[in-house]
Amino acid sequence: MNAELSARQIRRTEGVDSVQALQRVLYRSAKQLPQRQFHALYDKVSRRDILVRAWEQVRANGGAPGVDGVAIDDIEAAGVSEFLDKIAASLKSVTYRPKALRRVEIPKPGQPGKFRPLSIPTVLDRTVMTAAKLVLEAIFEADFKPSSFGFRPKRSAHDALEAVRKEANANGNWILDADIENCFSEIDHDALMTQVERRVCDRNMLKLLRSWLRVGVLKDGAVTNQPAGTPQGSPMTPQTQPITTVVKRAVHRNRVPNHDTLRSNKDVFDHKA
Repeated sequence: MNAELSARQIRRTEGVDSVQALQRVLYRSAKQLPQRQFHALYDKVSRRDILVRAWEQVRANGGAPGVDGVAIDDIEAAGVSEFLDKIAASLKSVTYRPKALRRVEIPKPGQPGKFRPLSIPTVLDRTVMTAAKLVLEAIFEADFKPSSFGFRPKRSAHDALEAVRKEANANGNWILDADIENCFSEIDHDALMTQVERRVCDRNMLKLLRSWLRVGVLKDGAVTNQPAGTPQGSPMTPQTQPITTVVKRAVHRNRVPNHDTLRSNKDVFDHKA
């Protein structure tokens, strides 16, 4: 079913603001129809209420400027309304293009001599990414199981620990804490987009996502393309990890048999990762 989301559907959601109303309609539509593909999403990214909410989140998160050197304070001094108008115009005319990412290296906690690469988008790009996240997140949330905690709204590592505590008190004996090595750096772009396309068939939205995957990284004055991975430091990066069903299945085979986050069978290490 590819029917356009109607204004009437959104207006039915009472007691919440317009952004929450849109998210709830998207979530319910995705939940009720697991095979549904959404084809009219790109225009939502340029909505004024979405962009305002995105800007509020970017401002609250703070962070350094990107390759253009424009900081959050600079945008506030020049005028946020004009800044959002510029973004909306470029999205509506489909002329928006992200700038290269600024690469910095930060020390890994507890690992002397080791560094984690951060790729910092411009504040403008972070705002557009956050706007896209506000639209897309509700759709993919509908597909996740209760056993999933990572990078999801209103869920945290503390919630996962509480689930572990409850299962331990219920005589759960097998708990395996697993990680996927270099997950963000090794995600295959084509595999990721294949999973996104299971739910999204809006060509402009898909083009927007691909532009962020393909944008180069500026380091030591030179821009290099990234053939794989999603840049750590981007608002969209955490969402790419749980969205990738291929990755989720690999984790579930090793850590979450039968979607049970806490109890693993004794032969878990015999399965190929």
